[in-house]
Amino acid sequence: MYVCVCNAVTDKDIIQAAKEGACSLGDLRKELNVATCCGRCATCARGLLRQCNQRSATHPSTL
Repeated sequence: MYVCVCNAVTDKDIIQAAKEGACSLGDLRKELNVATCCGRCATCARGLLRQCNQRSATHPSTL
C-alpha cells in the first residue's frame, strides 16, 4: 500500500527502513523523502514506524 503518494513510498519501504534502524519520522524523511511534499502521509508513516519499532522490541523476528 502506498503511504506517501507524492514520493511513491510504500508500507514495505517503511518496514524495511525500520529493519535498517529508522526510528523517527525524521529518519524516514532522510531515507525515503516521506512527508516532504504535502505532508498528508506523516501521521500514517509515523504510526507504521511506531508499530514496527514496537514489534521489533518485543518480537525481533516478526518484522
